[in-house]
Amino acid sequence: MAPVVARPTTSRRRRRLLQATIIVLVVLAGNFPYMDSWASDRYDEWRSHQPAYMRDNGRWDIVADSGSRSIHAALLRTGKVLLMAGSGNDKNNFDAKRFETILWDPTANSFQKIYTPWDVFCAGHAFLPNGDLLIAGGTKAYEVLAQDAPDGKKKEYEGLKDSYVFDPISQRYVKTGFLQHARWYPTLVTLANGAVVAVSGLNENGDIDPGNTESFDIASSAWIEHPELVKEFPTYPSLLLTADGRLFFSGANAGYGPASLEARQSGLWNLTNNQFQAVPGLPLPEVNETAGTVLLAPAQDQKVMFIGGGGVGDTQVATDRTAIVDLSAPQPAWQRGPDLSSPKRYPGAVLLPDDTVLVSGGSRRYRAKDTLTAEIYDPATKAFRPVADPHVGRDYHSEYLLLPDGRVAVFGSNPLSDDNTFDTRVEVYSPPYLYAGERPVISGAPGTITRGTTITLRASQKIGKVRLMRPGAYTHVTDTEQRSVALPITAQADGTVTVSVPDNPNVLPGDWYMLFVDNGANVPSVATWVHVTP
Repeated sequence: MAPVVARPTTSRRRRRLLQATIIVLVVLAGNFPYMDSWASDRYDEWRSHQPAYMRDNGRWDIVADSGSRSIHAALLRTGKVLLMAGSGNDKNNFDAKRFETILWDPTANSFQKIYTPWDVFCAGHAFLPNGDLLIAGGTKAYEVLAQDAPDGKKKEYEGLKDSYVFDPISQRYVKTGFLQHARWYPTLVTLANGAVVAVSGLNENGDIDPGNTESFDIASSAWIEHPELVKEFPTYPSLLLTADGRLFFSGANAGYGPASLEARQSGLWNLTNNQFQAVPGLPLPEVNETAGTVLLAPAQDQKVMFIGGGGVGDTQVATDRTAIVDLSAPQPAWQRGPDLSSPKRYPGAVLLPDDTVLVSGGSRRYRAKDTLTAEIYDPATKAFRPVADPHVGRDYHSEYLLLPDGRVAVFGSNPLSDDNTFDTRVEVYSPPYLYAGERPVISGAPGTITRGTTITLRASQKIGKVRLMRPGAYTHVTDTEQRSVALPITAQADGTVTVSVPDNPNVLPGDWYMLFVDNGANVPSVATWVHVTP
C-alpha cells in the first residue's frame, strides 16, 4: 500500500510564507545600518570612477603601502620622494636605534630603503640651490611622562646638533658640520643667497630655544652663529621668504611654545637689523597652532593664505577660519577668507599648477576625528569648492606633495591611540584638470635658467601660462619650500613660446624647479625639471 503524504493546506502555506518573510525582514532591519553603509560605499566607489564626476571633482586612489612611519617627505629633483621616519615616533625603535628612510619612486611605484645614520625624527629641512636636501636636528631623547619619571616631573623631548645633506643622485646622507644649537622641531628656510637659516626647536635639555639664530654656509658645510639675530618662535614656526628678503612668520606653528598671543604674533622679520614688523588683523589668533600656511600663486603677488588651526597644545579646539594677507601692501594686514568646509587641525595645503590650492585631510580635534574632506581654493574667485573625498584620514605626522605629473601624493597619519597606530598607506589625488582633455607637451626647455633673462621652449598646444614650481619638503603642517613663480609669456608662434624669467632672487631662489605650462583652459603639462642657478 502506498504511503499517504500529508500536503499542507493553502492557508498553512501562506502562514509559513508570511513567517519566513517576517524573519527575513527582521534580519534585514537588524542589519540595515551595515547594509546601508555597504551599499553607500559601493555607490560612492562607482560614482568616483565616472568620467563626468572626475572632470568636476578629481579622484583619490590608494596606490601603495610604504610600511614606513614617515614624519617628513620631500620631492627630489629626480622625481622620487624621500620619506624620512627616523624612529617614527616609536620609542621601541629609538631604543633599538632603528632609524628609517624610504625612497619612493612614483613612476615605478617602488620603495627603496636608505641607510639612516641618526634619528631624523622631528628634524627640520630645506633645499639647497643645487637641489640637495639639508636636514638638521633630530631626536636625542624621547619625552618621559610625569607618572613614569622617578622624580614625578615630565621630561620633554631633547634635540640634536646633527646635520646632514641628502644627495638625490648618490641617494645617501652626507654629514655636514654640527649645528651650533641642538634642535628638535626646528624650521629651516633657504635665503636668496643660498644660505639656510635655522630657528626654534627644543634644545638638548628639552627647553625651547630662546631665540638663537644660525645659518648654513654651503662652501664650508658649516653652521654659523648669528648673535645679532635674536628672535624666539614657537616650535616649527611657519616661515616664508618674501620679495624684499624678510622672513614672514604667519603665526602658525606646531608643537611647543608660549601660549601668549604676543609670542605668536604674525609679522615680517628683517635679517639685516633684527627688526620685526607685526602684521595685524589675523582672525582668531588664539587658534593658530597646527594651522597651514601657503604662499598663493603666483609668488610675485605676495599673497599668503592661513588655513584652519587649533588651540595651543593638545586642546580639542579647531577652526574652519582662513585669512589672506597681501605682503606687497605698505602696511600689510590680514583679511578674513572663505571658511573651510569643516574645522581642521593639520590641514594639508598644496599648490597646483593651475594656481589653485588643494586643502585636504585634517581633523576636528587634537589627533582625532579626521575630516575625510577635500576642497580646492581658487584665487580668481576667492572661494573654495568641494572635490572628491579622500579614503584615508590624515592628521598628525601627515605629509602632502605635488608630483611632477600634476598629482598630489599624501603620506602618514598618527592619530591618538593606545597602540600608537600609524597609517602607512600612500594615497594620490588626481585633480579635475587631469580629466579635462589632452595635456600640452613641453619640449626643448633649457636645463638651466638664469634670472633676469628670457628662455624659449616648444609646446604641443597654444600656451596660456607658464609656472616654475619649487618642490615641497613637508613636515608638521610646515612647508617653507613650495612656491609657484609665473614666467610671463612675451611671444608665442608656431609652437615656440618665449617667456621672461624674474630677476628677484627672493621670489625665485636658486634651486631645481618643475616647469609646467597649461593650454589656456587650466590643463597642465607634465613638468620638466629645470635648474635656476644661484
